[in-house]
Amino acid sequence: MSKPKSERFRRILEAARKRDGQSGTDTMIVNSHLAQMKLFMLRQGLEFYPAQDTFGFRKAFLTELIIENEIDTRLEGIVDDFLIDGKGLFYFRPINESYRLMWFSKDNYRAYYDAEGNLEEIELIYSFDVKNTLGALAMPGDNGSKRYVKLQVKKDLIKETITTEKPSFDGGPLNTSYSPNKTRTLTNSLGFIPAVESFNTMRATGMDASGDFDWLADQIVLHDDLVKNIRTNIHFFGNPTLVSSRPKHDLVESGDEEQLRPTISSQAGFFSADRASTRVSQPGGSGGSGMKVPRLIANVEPSDRAVYLTPDAVSGDQNLYARQYREEVRTALGGVDELGISSGATAYEIKSLYGRAATTASRRCKGLLTYGLCKLLSLIIFHEEKLFRESFAAAVGLEKPLPPLEELYPDALLYNRALMEYKANLGVHENEVEIAISTAVENAELPRGVVGLVPDGDRKIEWRWKGPVFEDSTEDILNSSIVVRNLQELGVNSIEALRHLFPNKTDEERSAMLSGYPFRMAQATQSSINTFLSLIDNMRRIPHPQAPDLPMLSDPKLDLTPFVYRAMDYLKRELTYAGQYNDSTGGGDPSTLDSLERARVDAGLPASSTPDRPSFTPDTYGGLDSPGGTTGGSTGGQSLAGGVQQVVREPEHSAALPTAGSLLNTDPTDSSTGGLAGSASRLPSGSINFGDPDLMAPSNAGLFTAGSTPGGSTPAGAAPVDTGTGAELASRAERTKSRRVSRKRKQRKS
Repeated sequence: MSKPKSERFRRILEAARKRDGQSGTDTMIVNSHLAQMKLFMLRQGLEFYPAQDTFGFRKAFLTELIIENEIDTRLEGIVDDFLIDGKGLFYFRPINESYRLMWFSKDNYRAYYDAEGNLEEIELIYSFDVKNTLGALAMPGDNGSKRYVKLQVKKDLIKETITTEKPSFDGGPLNTSYSPNKTRTLTNSLGFIPAVESFNTMRATGMDASGDFDWLADQIVLHDDLVKNIRTNIHFFGNPTLVSSRPKHDLVESGDEEQLRPTISSQAGFFSADRASTRVSQPGGSGGSGMKVPRLIANVEPSDRAVYLTPDAVSGDQNLYARQYREEVRTALGGVDELGISSGATAYEIKSLYGRAATTASRRCKGLLTYGLCKLLSLIIFHEEKLFRESFAAAVGLEKPLPPLEELYPDALLYNRALMEYKANLGVHENEVEIAISTAVENAELPRGVVGLVPDGDRKIEWRWKGPVFEDSTEDILNSSIVVRNLQELGVNSIEALRHLFPNKTDEERSAMLSGYPFRMAQATQSSINTFLSLIDNMRRIPHPQAPDLPMLSDPKLDLTPFVYRAMDYLKRELTYAGQYNDSTGGGDPSTLDSLERARVDAGLPASSTPDRPSFTPDTYGGLDSPGGTTGGSTGGQSLAGGVQQVVREPEHSAALPTAGSLLNTDPTDSSTGGLAGSASRLPSGSINFGDPDLMAPSNAGLFTAGSTPGGSTPAGAAPVDTGTGAELASRAERTKSRRVSRKRKQRKS
């Protein structure tokens, strides 16, 4: 596809995503497909519920979480991004005692995986606005109220940067010593990456997916041209044309309706300066550009001809081709064209035809909900159970053994011995905690101060629709109940039979529904048991044909006792349905930090002895008084053999971060006064001035080396670096300031 067509295609998609009705696009294929998919994907709403909830705590927790984050109202926009881009990222962040769930489209995140396919690192970029307090002092075109947040999330650390210019994923590190950008490093208290990437139409191999419309880009642009031409023809040829043999001035007169009729004052020569002159006495005024056909055409000769011609604006073939082309594209997208259903003659056929759209929507829900949002919710349940174990162990007084740090042991042999002892003690501690939790749950006695959710086996989260697209009539419900009764009379399990009547309910919910007394089944089963018992009584009295001295009941081949047992077991099962408990398999658990890595991170050390090279500069806001800010990575060149530095990093759940798309009253990049960082009176002296180039912006990456300043100085606590480029630019700036002022400017100033 050529570049102009590609740009038009992207404009069509963005118009549908942003619901922009003034984008100049004429095709409605993208909008119609998105509306149909949202209808069948969301229907009357979605409900998220745990696959296993013995105590009922998980259901209440999920309901509160969904309502607090308003997931129901955000799902329409999420579906639009998911279908257009082909993939997206669900991300959650603990905020105090709750969680904030966020969705990032394709262009706002990057996900990096390791060789085993596990999520290793993510980068997120979003924007928010700040209230502009400069008022009339704001410079024209100033975008100072816009702020951008870039997050780099790993298992152990979360690095946040707030900048005035939109950062890039490939722009490299951001220098924050010269610009008003702010950076801080937080501890990832979760121990894993709280994100799940959702894919729409995945390829046969690889971790990549495409949107619904990418492979039909040429067809969509062609249909847009086709509809645009049809609309132009209708506008041009839609009005009838007058054809006559008489001159134009005889058939057409001035018809500008905005002209005013002459009045008595205008005829007398009076006029008003603020309104049009009405001195002329022509019926339509003078200078009117509008033309209209008069009601009466006089002096018509027998040979004169006047007739209206109405051209065919859109031919039948063109209209049929446009409709068929639209149906073909909608069919290729997996939907149904509501305005041109060719194969639906009856109501049943139309409903069956919509099954294709319902099937396509169900497949999309697999990638977005089953492997996306539900998996993210299960990670939240995993973290809540982890909090329960830790708080429960602290409440009952079970102290966790302290892991050894390699930096504290100069001898490797001593460290290995301490490590083996720690692993043995850790296994004993975890066993004691599990036993204590089981005992407390059985006795329904939990100590005070315990937070989180009680471990309850399988943590799988499922979803279902709150209502169908096509409502079932009373006749449909009656037919389904008849099917259920016939299946039960055949001996089918009641839970299995009730799936035809309640397809959206789980087996546990159907079991709870069967807590009543099934009189029909009990009556039939009791009748069968009475039949067997009466048959046994008759066989006890009737002699055996081959042995007249013995009753027929003595024949082992005619033993009816197992049938009686089977009937009794069936009756017992029908009266005592209960849910099935599934233990946690651990297949959906995230890849977390182990206890040793967690201890190193809490102590301000890298997660491993060979940390990766940092890609962010030292922190510039939100930190504590320490040589390395909140990163905890700077030790001043001192050895750790004598001790480990104190924890200086703040956990992410207690660190405030602006929400995407929010409007803040104060600027978070100016921590001293809370004002805008672009104000010269609120900035440190010598840091930045109006008119200076933003050399540390992401678009100007590479002009300065990391840690350098225009004057060649080095920030406190940072290592000296090459400041050749910065010194050169600073010297040029000084020479520019000391230039002679021209004579004209001096005269103007005086």
